[in-house]
Amino acid sequence: MSRRIPSRRRLSNAVLLVLTLGGLTLGACAYHRLGEAGYAWNYMNSAEEGPKLAYGRPDSDDVVLMLACAPRAPAVTLTATGLAGDRIALASGRSVSRLAAQAAPSAMGDGVLEARTTVDASALRAFRRTGRLDLLTADARHSLDAVPTDQGKVKAFFKACSV
Repeated sequence: MSRRIPSRRRLSNAVLLVLTLGGLTLGACAYHRLGEAGYAWNYMNSAEEGPKLAYGRPDSDDVVLMLACAPRAPAVTLTATGLAGDRIALASGRSVSRLAAQAAPSAMGDGVLEARTTVDASALRAFRRTGRLDLLTADARHSLDAVPTDQGKVKAFFKACSV
């Protein structure tokens, strides 16, 4: 009795399917934490590093999204964890910004993307005004909204980055 060996094409399609499903699962795992309590916006402004606004757990390395700028400079660097691909997509209400991104070296491992934009990017401009921000992934919107006690931190960051 002879065994049929799968063709390379079938094997390649099967491998691609497994990798795709695995990637979607990992991406979903990275953001299931966002619904948990303890995530908030934190504003830091040190002379060495400049203004930074981070969404994560306070006093930890568990950061989902970081925005950084030089003082009084409208250029913003965004760093997002748990993502794959070549884009960071943000939305605030109907304003959406899809930013070209590249993998960033990180002690946290793979899945860290970095993009550059300005404080005038449509989603960031709306976020500054409303405090509402979503991180978009292939299949979901993940809310990073600033609660009322965090909205002052958001405004302070954008003021520090404005010319």
